Amino acid sequence: MIKSEMAVNAHASAETNQFVLNSLGLEAHDGHIQYMVIKSKYSEEEIYCALAGGQVTDTDINLTPVGTGAYEALCSIPGDEVAMYALSDDDAIMAEQIPGIIAQHKTGSRICFISDNLVERQTQILTAFALDNATQQAA
Repeated sequence: MIKSEMAVNAHASAETNQFVLNSLGLEAHDGHIQYMVIKSKYSEEEIYCALAGGQVTDTDINLTPVGTGAYEALCSIPGDEVAMYALSDDDAIMAEQIPGIIAQHKTGSRICFISDNLVERQTQILTAFALDNATQQAA
């Protein structure tokens, strides 16, 4: 069973944060920006995952500005090379896909899950990560 919490130690660069804020029309925002980077534990393994908005077409990956921030924040955590996975558009498949992929990795792994409809599927995604309380935080 997966246990997850937000990884508050993950951060993007100041330049990327400003790029994200500008893209959202929030230029005046001042303070911490928390991207969807999650620390998951499965069978004693500790794996970091990012949820990045974007699209995967064949071998081409196009991240949204927020997706770019999430990817960069994941990269700020020490670990193995980041593995990239496109999430299925089918909720039932995705619910099995996330824990199935995590189960294939070991401590030190970093995984970036990409989808173009993360906001609309937020509840299903948080459930797949067993992250029912998004205020849980990992240092």
